[in-house]
Amino acid sequence: MALAPFLTAGVSGGGEAANALGSSTAESHALKAAMAAATNAGSVRITVQFVTGRSTGEVVQDSGRDSGLQTVAIGKERASVLLLGGVAYISGNRQAVVSYFGFPTSTGTLLAGRWISLEPSDSGYHALTGNLTLSGALVNVRPSGPLLAGKQLTVHGRLVRSISGVAPGGQGRLTLFVPVKGKPLPVEAVESSGSGKSAAGEIVKFSRWGEHVQVPKPSGAVSIDTLLPPISSST
Repeated sequence: MALAPFLTAGVSGGGEAANALGSSTAESHALKAAMAAATNAGSVRITVQFVTGRSTGEVVQDSGRDSGLQTVAIGKERASVLLLGGVAYISGNRQAVVSYFGFPTSTGTLLAGRWISLEPSDSGYHALTGNLTLSGALVNVRPSGPLLAGKQLTVHGRLVRSISGVAPGGQGRLTLFVPVKGKPLPVEAVESSGSGKSAAGEIVKFSRWGEHVQVPKPSGAVSIDTLLPPISSST
């Protein structure tokens, strides 16, 4: 299945005006503290606004330590992905079944609105669930390489400082905003890459840190094994 990635593009280049002090021990410690606080919180609501070329969309995700619930809206596509008890569940409208999950066009109407389950051994399972848990989501908002400190500013009513570096995968820049006072739980992250028609970026907002993530088990889910033909190993 052709699965659209989560947290791979965004809307702003990070106008926090990072300075040229370069990587410092202070920024490294601040980043580690933010990741530790986020991990200890155990759960979070993540809202992503992204753009890739002419395509824009939104992802809303509730992530826990071993479970997650994600909804995706891209144009007319509407998709949902759940992770519960080690099993992944996917559902979407006709457009999402074909364009987002990659099922054959002929199955779009038949599978629209139905829940489909995937086990860890199924193709596509790890691509679907890799970002659903809290730990998986945090990997995607952790800048690396030389870290730059930015000016203090207000984001969503909070006084924050910024930590900028290379985005995961080595493509583009990623800036993480963390509070100046109190627990260093991330407030927002901004990623950008490319330029012109190839420009891509995303704004990631964090909220509801530490709130219980409730992921209801879908009823009547059908295994993906019953929908896809077996993959032949013969040549």
